[in-house]
Amino acid sequence: MKKIFTLGFLMFATGVAAQNSYSNAEITSTSDVIGTARYVGMGGAMGALGADISAISDNPASIGLFRKSDVSLTAGALWPKDRSYKEGDKLTHGTFDQMGFVTSWKTMGSRMRYFNFAFNYQKKFNLNSGFYADNDALGDLSQADQLASLSNSYYVDENITGTAYNAYVTDKDELGYYNSWGAYGNQYAHWSTGSMQAYDINFSGNVLDRYYWGITIGCDNLDYDKYTTYTEFRDGDLTHAIQDYSLYNDQHMSGFGVNFKLGTVIRPIEDNPLRIGVTVETPTWYTLKSSTWHSIDSKYDADGNYTDEKGVYFNHKSVDDSYIEYRLRTPWRARVSLGSTVENFFAWGLGYEYANYGKNHMFYTGGSKRTEDDAMNELTKGNFQGQHTFKMGFEGKPLDCLALRFGYNYISRIYKDGARLNQDIDSYAMDYSTSTAFMNLSDVNIITCGLGFKHKAFYADLAYKYRRQTGSFYAFDDSFTRDPQFIQDNPGLANAVLDPVDVNLSRHTVTCTLGFKF
Repeated sequence: MKKIFTLGFLMFATGVAAQNSYSNAEITSTSDVIGTARYVGMGGAMGALGADISAISDNPASIGLFRKSDVSLTAGALWPKDRSYKEGDKLTHGTFDQMGFVTSWKTMGSRMRYFNFAFNYQKKFNLNSGFYADNDALGDLSQADQLASLSNSYYVDENITGTAYNAYVTDKDELGYYNSWGAYGNQYAHWSTGSMQAYDINFSGNVLDRYYWGITIGCDNLDYDKYTTYTEFRDGDLTHAIQDYSLYNDQHMSGFGVNFKLGTVIRPIEDNPLRIGVTVETPTWYTLKSSTWHSIDSKYDADGNYTDEKGVYFNHKSVDDSYIEYRLRTPWRARVSLGSTVENFFAWGLGYEYANYGKNHMFYTGGSKRTEDDAMNELTKGNFQGQHTFKMGFEGKPLDCLALRFGYNYISRIYKDGARLNQDIDSYAMDYSTSTAFMNLSDVNIITCGLGFKHKAFYADLAYKYRRQTGSFYAFDDSFTRDPQFIQDNPGLANAVLDPVDVNLSRHTVTCTLGFKF
């Protein structure tokens, strides 16, 4: 039967090594609240309230509400809800989430009251993750079936189709490529480190204490390492089954992107603290590169001779490392927010964001030539949809020196019903594919709470966050079961469906911020 497994630390768990619509969506979608402890404690619902440096990621005009200069530093720890990953594995990770400053100048103008400048480093999401996935319900389906089907459409010596053939996982006769065995079960293991970080430069102002404007120039930086293994078994239970082959991937991915944000906060009623915020964020233009070493261990040596000797496997490496450079343009984002205060002892905020991840656009550049990946972009449109994010946050001050906070986020899923990773497409990126795994993620629910302490110019904040999400993990795509040649060779498996492994993505985070206002 399938085994439910736990993913340690965030969602970037799968995706083909080399890039595709799934991995692009996972590194560009926003489904977490990371920043100062005050920002996290209020669920990030501070786009209209402002005067917190992490709100720079929601609304540049929020920095315009600062009337004092400010410097802050944020760090914490995160761990999965189910900590029984594997004996000896350390799932708790420290995380450095934010560091920035705001410089506020009181102007002498009659209309422009303050002009502010800010710089902030903030982690967009953590890519530290680790999990195992066991599935003993393959029903004679095999990853090698998919690889044989793909080889009949295209064959590249450097990618997974070529390595599988060289390892005799697939073979070829006058009818084409084929797989000579069915599988009882499989095991998938994943371990990764890294993050997507944002570096924001902000200019903002306060007009008559009623109109606030802001411009943010953002630069994202990606640094990511992932190691995965996929093992397939012929028969028996997974602890005593005959191991047919193992696939190994060791990937490093890096790159940077640039975006711009324009925002405003307005107090429409002069004697009322109600604030309305509006933000437009341009697409982020990423330049990315991925390098993957991959190999397969099988029971066949380089000459195609099979060994029955227990524990003996032969390693077959790709001809060259799979290396690809590409460009990615993300969708536009729009945000609206509301916020208000009651005297100096209570504040509330609401926020909404929309972005359509079906608009992720992948292309390549070489010299002065630009080449669109039309097939991959069509796959993206077919798999992904618009994401709706709703935020709310509250802050109460029973004492001048003490603040209590609560927040909640609902983030809708970006995966359409029936989404799958179809690798049988005419995409340049698929020439560098070295894996077949993908995962469809659910909606996200985030609950936060926090405490704030202030003494003169110094402040310290603490926040707790619980992020709940599930997913359906597929080690490979089962569309080959609809292929006429496969049906002819395997009539009992015609239109068979691979059951996914259920995934628990839930995790806890504790965040602490130290700051100073002057």
